[in-house]
Amino acid sequence: MKSKYIRLLRPIAWITFLFPLSAGFGLGVTSKSNPFHVIFAFIAFICWMSFCFVINAIGDKEVDKFHDGRSKDMNLAHQPLVTGEITEKEALYIGMIFLFSSLLFAWLISYFFFLLMLIVDVFGYVYSMPPMRFKTKPIGDILCNALSAEAIFIAGLSIGGANMNPVMILATFIMASIFYIPTVVTDHEFDKKVGLKTSAVFFGPKKILQAMYLLTVVVVTIGIILFLISGIELKIFALLIIIYTIVFTLVSNIKLKEERLYLHENWILVPFALISATFVIYGILKLLGLIIISS
Repeated sequence: MKSKYIRLLRPIAWITFLFPLSAGFGLGVTSKSNPFHVIFAFIAFICWMSFCFVINAIGDKEVDKFHDGRSKDMNLAHQPLVTGEITEKEALYIGMIFLFSSLLFAWLISYFFFLLMLIVDVFGYVYSMPPMRFKTKPIGDILCNALSAEAIFIAGLSIGGANMNPVMILATFIMASIFYIPTVVTDHEFDKKVGLKTSAVFFGPKKILQAMYLLTVVVVTIGIILFLISGIELKIFALLIIIYTIVFTLVSNIKLKEERLYLHENWILVPFALISATFVIYGILKLLGLIIISS
């Protein structure tokens, strides 16, 4: 079995938020960007994700024991807080260390990056912990994750300060909402069993998945506008958004059988990891001046 700390932090699941940060970094960085800011940004991201998953483990301690491991990066019943390998007090200390570390490294970049990191830290807390605990509130769970993804995308853009295109930012927010919906549907049976009122439990798996079609139409429309008004770099990004969102929406709806979504976690994790790696490499090449994008 993996280390108790790996099971607490769940680094594989970070890939879902590494995508928006990496995309923002790749699109925003220039050869004039500070390399140390890039390093600090990714350290801040690691600390933020660690804080969020520690807080999530604390908030879900009593419900994770019933999880069967389906459609997740790990069987949540093996969480170290559930098994007793780590106490809630120890987890809280670990979470606070990561919280302050995320803010410290964000501060070393810029006031704006610090503000964005503070916002996503707050989202991470209110998503998992009472009294708000947005993960148990219809629509609130989707909005909380989509807004977090959007904020970390803007944070990635801010590293270099380029491509702060409001149309692109709007498209990525709606896209993030689309990509979160299937993740809440995969937990539908488990959440319903333990009494959580998520969006999937409240609206039903079929209706919430069908909402992806409407959101996809909006994303495609915005993507076409972005493609028409932008330079080559954002044209390619717009095409990526359009194609991947359409495919993801169709597959997610096709994979629903009765009230169970048979969508393997790798359908999200593997493409997100590959796209993230591509954007990171692309950003590094831009930072080194090996790729120059004309305005």
